[in-house]
Amino acid sequence: MPRGLFLVSLSIILMMVSCGKETKKSFDSSLLPGKWNRGTEYYRYDSDGTGVYWDSADDVHEEEAQAFKWGYDDSDNSLTLIHWMEMTQDWTVPRVYTIKQLDQSKLVYEDRFGETYSFDRITVTVPENEE
Repeated sequence: MPRGLFLVSLSIILMMVSCGKETKKSFDSSLLPGKWNRGTEYYRYDSDGTGVYWDSADDVHEEEAQAFKWGYDDSDNSLTLIHWMEMTQDWTVPRVYTIKQLDQSKLVYEDRFGETYSFDRITVTVPENEE
């Protein structure tokens, strides 16, 4: 095979490999339930697909937090949050985020505008004597 033809063939193969679809990263959604913190914002995801949100900067605490429903779609790593609005007594329009990282200690997701939100898991210590 002439050298020029070999280089052209190699270039075509490399282009096809580099243009292929990326392997989609998948996350274990069972890691999501728990309390997460970002600055003064707190989210508690419960395993039943519900949760609450509060912001300590607004002098709001967990017991007076805003309720939400959540869902995770593994096919596109989307996390959907639907907040309950007290004023209208209805669920608001869903907010959809793409999870970029989810592990034991970190949750990072991105909105459709490219804004990234990074949360740290809050570790709650339960006293040994508590049953």
